[in-house]
Amino acid sequence: MSKRKIAREIYTDVLVVGGGGAASRAALSAKEAGADVRMAVKSKWLKSGSTATAFSELLSIAAAIGHGDERDHPEIHYADTMESGVGFIDPDLVWGLAHEAPERIYDLIALGLEFDKQPNGKLVQGMSDFATYPRTCRVNGVTARHILNILAKRIQELELPVDEDMMIFEVLTDGNNQVTGALGWHRETNEMVLYRTPAVIFACGGSHGIYKYGVGTPDMTGDGYAMAYKLGLPLINMEFVQIGPAALFPSITLLSGPVWKTNPVLTNGKGEPVFDGILPEGVTVEEVYKEKVFPFSVSNVSFYLDTSIQRESENNPTPRGAVWYRKGPGTDELIEAKMPKTKRVLKSKGIELDRDRFEIGLISQCNNGGVQIRNMNGETEVAGLYVAGETAGGLRGPDRPGGNSLAEGQVFGHRAGAASAQYALRQAEKPNPYPQAAAKLDGYQDWLRKSADGTRSIQEAADSVRALMHRNCLVIRSEKRLSEAWDVLCSLETKLFNGEFEIDDSRFVQAVELHHMLVSAKLIVLSALERKESRSCHYREDFPEKNDKDWTKSIRVQQRDGQMTTEFYVWPTRASRQG
Repeated sequence: MSKRKIAREIYTDVLVVGGGGAASRAALSAKEAGADVRMAVKSKWLKSGSTATAFSELLSIAAAIGHGDERDHPEIHYADTMESGVGFIDPDLVWGLAHEAPERIYDLIALGLEFDKQPNGKLVQGMSDFATYPRTCRVNGVTARHILNILAKRIQELELPVDEDMMIFEVLTDGNNQVTGALGWHRETNEMVLYRTPAVIFACGGSHGIYKYGVGTPDMTGDGYAMAYKLGLPLINMEFVQIGPAALFPSITLLSGPVWKTNPVLTNGKGEPVFDGILPEGVTVEEVYKEKVFPFSVSNVSFYLDTSIQRESENNPTPRGAVWYRKGPGTDELIEAKMPKTKRVLKSKGIELDRDRFEIGLISQCNNGGVQIRNMNGETEVAGLYVAGETAGGLRGPDRPGGNSLAEGQVFGHRAGAASAQYALRQAEKPNPYPQAAAKLDGYQDWLRKSADGTRSIQEAADSVRALMHRNCLVIRSEKRLSEAWDVLCSLETKLFNGEFEIDDSRFVQAVELHHMLVSAKLIVLSALERKESRSCHYREDFPEKNDKDWTKSIRVQQRDGQMTTEFYVWPTRASRQG
């Protein structure tokens, strides 16, 4: 592989990496700001990633517009979000999120999005966790998909190019740490593509695909995290991965909080109730279900639900390594009241909730950590590189208030899009990415040459990473589990670059993707090893107590001298920054 193997060159002012809600908002805002924009989507646009496939009974977008309760306003949204994550999140980013979310809601309405409305014409707004007042807005139960579709409609009207099946795997920078372009690989034609662009936006979601089971689609392998790490950028709060229960087969259906209010019966592979001998005296199964929300948390007795599912899946599994779910007796009316959408979705997949038992397990749903951004525009230490959506870090700590994720995508997608366009249009000369591209491709050529006699399977290695993360870094974590995962991940990475894997041009992108999986998994595992306490979605069975005295601080991971290193990070207050 060499410079002459570049099959195509594409010129653009702004390259948006990703195709979900944040990426689409970024692309549209950059286009509206006057830039030439392209989107590069790893799979099929509108059919892959989190936004396109998201589902839950409570899926919504949060904004303090006061339609649910006129007492709500952005300052209260800010205070609620800070309460959920103080010490772990950037107050300036949260302030901006709370104050700009209403405007982004009205943008979507102007584009034609029909939010659910009250008879008086105001929007229906619901309560969510950590909220003082109802502030989540919904669209017919599938809010995320409707947001994406309305953005896509406008993008298509503007004839903004979308490069599908295009995996961006390398951002090119010059000696001034400034973006000059990006390398992509077209997965259908096996062609190398060079993007000549001064501005790149990472809005390519999280790393759900590094777990055995995850929402979204399997192509979510943490590419944004890995590329940022390779550039030397810091990542923050990576140990906080939101995980929770879902129906696993024939495809994943998330089981959100309302589902558990119907008191289902859970049994292991031997037919035994999963809670037998588990609950402490005075705690009932009904109480566990009453407290359950998505995702897993150590903060209340719902802790016993998720940990019991993992233990029974390991010790007394069903035929496919899960536990059985069956509706509770006499709960038909409860099911219709609490989980009508879930019932319909399960039926569309061949599961009749009234009569069938089915297998459930734990799935990865959201990365609360990400690439640390410097400000509301999603800027990074690399000039011309912006980050938005789930790829960005600094807005989500141990907990993530309901509805904030979709709001983040719209607020920071818009900001990153507008800022990147302004940056690109200010550049007097088009960047020259050839020197950096040639150096990168020479390195990949050496890798391929070294791998000419490799025999290990890339696919088998990727599957082993997913199984390892499912076993060792799910909801039950410990020094033993995490250390084993770290050692295996480091060993695989060494073998990958020592030529032990079978890699040629046809397997090149799979090999790069495996490396991105390994980097993303290591970021999570190392952060989880470092945090020696239990807090919200991070449970260490060897350190089961929450420790506010020593651990109300973030862990930041960064590449230094070729090594993955950690440091503690204390967020400045808004007052200190303004002072």
